[in-house]
Amino acid sequence: MTYMIRCDRVIVERAGQVVVDRLSLEIASGAALAVIGRSGAGKTALVAALATAEPVHGGEVDICGLSLRRDPDAVRRRIGYAPAALVDWPAVRADDFLALFAAAAGLRGSRLEAAVARGLEAAGLTDRGGSTLDAIDAGRAKRLLIARALLHAPDVLLLDDPFAGLDPSEQRWLERLIEDLRLGGRTIVAAIDGGCVPECFTELAVLEEGRLVSHGPADEATFSTDRAWRYRIVFADHAEPAIATLERLADRVEAFDGRTLECILRPDGPRAEDIVGALVRGGFAIAAAGIHPCWTAQLIDPPG
Repeated sequence: MTYMIRCDRVIVERAGQVVVDRLSLEIASGAALAVIGRSGAGKTALVAALATAEPVHGGEVDICGLSLRRDPDAVRRRIGYAPAALVDWPAVRADDFLALFAAAAGLRGSRLEAAVARGLEAAGLTDRGGSTLDAIDAGRAKRLLIARALLHAPDVLLLDDPFAGLDPSEQRWLERLIEDLRLGGRTIVAAIDGGCVPECFTELAVLEEGRLVSHGPADEATFSTDRAWRYRIVFADHAEPAIATLERLADRVEAFDGRTLECILRPDGPRAEDIVGALVRGGFAIAAAGIHPCWTAQLIDPPG
């Protein structure tokens, strides 16, 4: 397996405080890794450090076979970075903004013009290139940042909180983009706030107080060993008659809006399908059932 990114005992500090603590991680070429964790877990600092936007205070990082410490300029030519928000560019036109960064990436002439045109299209600003950045809505501003990161067709795309500010259609656009880039061999690393990870990601890393606590394929089964889940059942009719049955099968049964019950599934207890089956056999009509909130969010906020 070819690894595009290798982190070996990486330390990142802010204001004298360690925010990424001796983190070791290998990310394969063509992977799309979502980094999740509670606020302050070190997600943003890790992505910024990989992007050379923050200094690495200890350990080693190799990207595309290049040492981030010894050759940061070469690393920058191979990566694209989209921070969480546009800053310090309020009066700049969108097309000039893209042209500035395309030129910095070494593009000239027709290649620069084509890159700017692609960037404006990706941001939904094809006919609004003259708009200043402070006049662009949050969704287009986010898309413009991502388009800027892709101007020079980098091998690695680094994203901080990329879905914030996007409406549902824009979220689907970004999910398709990540999937297409991954299938094209690019490597994507994204810090995801909120914990719910879209299906376009193939790997998941969970940080806690700057430390990597788990990492693996973005599949529920990978992270299910010895783990309890919050589970929600929505009934077609009133939920109250089903409480007694569910209490015999699962822990901490709670009622919500009259049609909804939530419980805790323990690793040593009945499986979800067994519980649903027992309820159906008991004559209860179920409209929907599943882990709630999403299982990735429960990795960082597990049931008590």
